[in-house]
Amino acid sequence: MLRLTPREEKIVFALAAAAIPPGNFLPAGGAITVERLRAWLAGAPSLQLRGIRSLLWMAEASSTLSTGRPFSKLPTDRARRFLEEWQASRSHLRRTLLRTILTPIKAAHFDDPKLFAHVGCGHRGDEKKVRVDEAARWMEQVVNGKTTDEDLSLECEVVVVGTGAGGAACAYELASRGRAVLLIEEGEYHRRSSFTAHATDMSRKLYRNHGLTIALGNVGIPVWAGRAVGGSTVINSGTCYRTSERIFRRWREEHGLTWFSSSSMDPYYRRVESMLQVTQAKRELTGGIGRVVSRGADALGLKNQPLMRNAPDCDGQGVCCFGCPTGAKRSTDVSYVPEALKRGAQLVTSAKVEAIDVISGRARGVRGRLGSGRTFTVKAECVVIAGGALLTPVLLKRAGVCKNSAFLGRNLSIHPAAKVMATFDETIDMAKAIPQGHTIDHFAEEGILFEGASMPVDVTAISVPWVGQRFTDLMEGYRNMATFGFMIEDTSRGAVRPGRGDMPLVTYNMNDVDLQKMGTGLATLCEVFFAAGAKRVAPMVAGLEEISSVRDLARLRGGRLRPGDFEVTAFHPLGTCRIGTDPKTSVLGPDHEAHEVERLYVTDGSAMPSALGVNPQMTIMAMALRAAEIIDQRI
Repeated sequence: MLRLTPREEKIVFALAAAAIPPGNFLPAGGAITVERLRAWLAGAPSLQLRGIRSLLWMAEASSTLSTGRPFSKLPTDRARRFLEEWQASRSHLRRTLLRTILTPIKAAHFDDPKLFAHVGCGHRGDEKKVRVDEAARWMEQVVNGKTTDEDLSLECEVVVVGTGAGGAACAYELASRGRAVLLIEEGEYHRRSSFTAHATDMSRKLYRNHGLTIALGNVGIPVWAGRAVGGSTVINSGTCYRTSERIFRRWREEHGLTWFSSSSMDPYYRRVESMLQVTQAKRELTGGIGRVVSRGADALGLKNQPLMRNAPDCDGQGVCCFGCPTGAKRSTDVSYVPEALKRGAQLVTSAKVEAIDVISGRARGVRGRLGSGRTFTVKAECVVIAGGALLTPVLLKRAGVCKNSAFLGRNLSIHPAAKVMATFDETIDMAKAIPQGHTIDHFAEEGILFEGASMPVDVTAISVPWVGQRFTDLMEGYRNMATFGFMIEDTSRGAVRPGRGDMPLVTYNMNDVDLQKMGTGLATLCEVFFAAGAKRVAPMVAGLEEISSVRDLARLRGGRLRPGDFEVTAFHPLGTCRIGTDPKTSVLGPDHEAHEVERLYVTDGSAMPSALGVNPQMTIMAMALRAAEIIDQRI
C-alpha cells in the first residue's frame, strides 16, 4: 500500500506547524495533524496520493531559493513568514499551489471531534436523527456489482446509464409507461444508515474523485460532481428553481429550439415539483445566516427570501452537501429511483459502462465492468446516457460515437461561484442551519444569483486561503462567522476531454465579462454584510482580502479583477452535448437523440444548450421527463 515516507511526514509536520499556530482553544498543527493525515490517506486512490506527495516535495523545495534551506529545515517562525509571503503573492499560480498543498493538511487537522464540539458543530451526524433503512421490496431489484461473482448478460427495452437528475427521472417515466428499464450506476447505493454527515467520510463515498476534479485554465476551479445512486442530487443543497423565460427565449432565437418556453415546460416542472415535494425553506431553518443576510439586503432594498427546496421535512442539520442523514432531502436516491424500481425497473450498481454497441447506425446496448472485476453486457432497444456533463462526453468519445460532432465535449458552462466571509458580534452558528436556505435574487435576470453557503468548521478551514495567526483567529471565531455566496450565469465556455484514468480533463478560461460579474457579486455581498452590522468582511480578493471601510469597498467595485485574484468554485457543469437543430453546432436534436446515432439519447445536464443562471436539477429532470415521452413513443 502506498503511504507517505518519514521524510514526507516531516514536511507535513512543518507545513502544519507553520500554517496553523495555536489559539486559545485551537491546537497547533503538528504531530496530531500528521497522524490524522495518515489515516485520511489510508485507502486513497494511488493517483491522489502521488499528487499529494508531489505537492509536498514542491513545498519542500520552494523555500530554497529565498532562504537557502528546504522548508522542513526552517525554524517555525521563519516557515510561517514564508507561507504568509507565499499567500500574499499576486501570482495566481503560487496562491493556488499553496491552497492545494494545504487543503489535505487543514482537512486532517480540523477532523477533531473535540474541536467540532467546542464550536457547536456536529462531527459524525446526530445519530438519533438518522433514519433507519427501510426494508423495501424494491431493493430486491438492485444488483450490487461489487459483490457479483459472475459475468452478467442482460436484456431490456431501455438501458439508462446514470441515476442522477436526468437518468432517474427518465427511467421513472419510462417504467411508469410499462417499459422494461435497466438502470446502470457506476457508484454505490448508499442508504441512510451510511450517511455519517461527516465531510471527509462522505466526500470519499459520494464525490467523484473525492471532490478533486479541477477545471484548468486562467483560473483553477474545483468542479463538484456526485458518484453514487442519485448522482449530484445526493450532494447538492436541495435548491429548486425553474429556468427563466429569458433563457428559453434565447434557446428559441439562437438554437432554433422553438418548442421550449416557460408555458410548454410548465406541466413537466409541476410533475417534478410534485415528486420532489418542493416548498419554501422554513425561515427558522435558515439560521443566523438567513437572519443577517436578510437584514442587510432589506437595508439596501434588495429583494431576498428563503429558497425553494426539495426537503419539506428538513430539520436543519446543515450537511446537505454530504448526503442527507434523515432522508428529508428528496434527492433521486429517495424519490425517482425507488419509484422507478417500484414500477418494475432494475438497477445494477458499481457498474462502469465502457462501450456502447452500435449496429447499422442504431444503439443496441452497452458493455462494461463491474466493481467485482466481472463484466456485464446489456442488449436494449434504446440507450440513454445520463452520466453528467463531465462524464457523458468522455464516455461517448471513448466509445467512438458522435465522433463527427465538433461540439462533443465543448460548450461547457459551470456557473462559477464565489463567497464572502464576515464576522459579527452576535452568534451565527452557521452549521445549525440549511447550508443554502436564503437567496438575494434581486439581480437574477442580470445573471447574478446570491445563495447561502454555510459550511461545517472543517470545510470552512479548507475554504479559507489564509495561514498563520490571522487564520487561527478567524477559525476560533467560527460561531460568529457568516458565509454567503453567489453564482453567475457565465458566458465563458470550457471543454471536457478524456483524461488520465477515470478523471476527465476539464479546461475553462474565464472571460472579462464574467470577471466583471464576479467583481459585482463580491462587492454587493460585502455591502450586504456591512449593512447587516458585520465587524470584519473578507472577500478573499488578492490585495483586498479583508475590507473595513467604504473606501475599501469602492476600491473593490472600481478595481479590475484578474483571473485568479479570488477563489472560485463550480457546482453545475452543463452543455457538453447540447441539443439543437443544427448538427454542426450541437450533438443532439431537440428530442435529445444523437444526430449521428439512432436510439442513442442523452438526458443529463450536458444536453443544456446554455448556462441557466439558476440551479439546474429541476430543469434537467423536467427535460428528461419530456425526452422519456418521446422515447416511449418511438419504441
